[in-house]
Amino acid sequence: MALDDRVAVVTGGAQGIGQAIALRLARAGGRVAVLDQQPAAQTLSQLRELGRPAWSAEVDLSDPAGVARAYERLDDEFGSPYALVNAAGVFADIPFLDTPVDVWDRVMNVNARGVFLSCQQAARRMRVAGEGRIVNILSTASSQGFALESAYCASKGAVLLLTRVLAVELAPLGISVNGVGPGTVQTAMGRDYLARGPIASHELSRTPMGRFGTPADIAETVCFLVSDATWLTGQAIYVDGGFLAAGLPVLAQL
Repeated sequence: MALDDRVAVVTGGAQGIGQAIALRLARAGGRVAVLDQQPAAQTLSQLRELGRPAWSAEVDLSDPAGVARAYERLDDEFGSPYALVNAAGVFADIPFLDTPVDVWDRVMNVNARGVFLSCQQAARRMRVAGEGRIVNILSTASSQGFALESAYCASKGAVLLLTRVLAVELAPLGISVNGVGPGTVQTAMGRDYLARGPIASHELSRTPMGRFGTPADIAETVCFLVSDATWLTGQAIYVDGGFLAAGLPVLAQL
């Protein structure tokens, strides 16, 4: 099912996974609105090259007043959302005992508080329309602990449970809520993570499909949930090349 010119909001759509999702939803017929703390000019240009309407607002996604204003502008200038994809995220790779409170707060504010605020604003509008789709970008770190990532894992675990609660509460309103959990994806953030020590070879040794993901891999699953999934809510789909299924490193010969 195409999006049929309905509005899809993508947070964090200025780059990386969020940008790929914005472009994929546009190709599915959506009218894409980007909310990001960074300028989204590149994404808007690519959306318009596809011949699709596009809109953006620069906003601190952890600021309740700023998020509320952005959605009010969206209503006035572009239209209320049929779909919301929360793709904005930040990462911290620090030992737990050395993690400063301000780092913890920043990661939780963007990755969890920002999702809460945007879900709330979008779902209130979807309630009026009687339908809607919400997809929260999780991580393999939402279901498995990784050393040096206490704040990141905690933030993604919070969004996993928020996704399930919202699925239960919002289903009677015609709103589905699901999560997509990427494995390691080749983005700027992913490249920084993989550049340290033997992490890249270790990750690949535990990934049965033998490669890292691309933003397009994640975007395809998000597009399915937004445009085609009709009886699916409260689920977390992990797009990770089999990483979470592999208990031990994959061996070339058994």
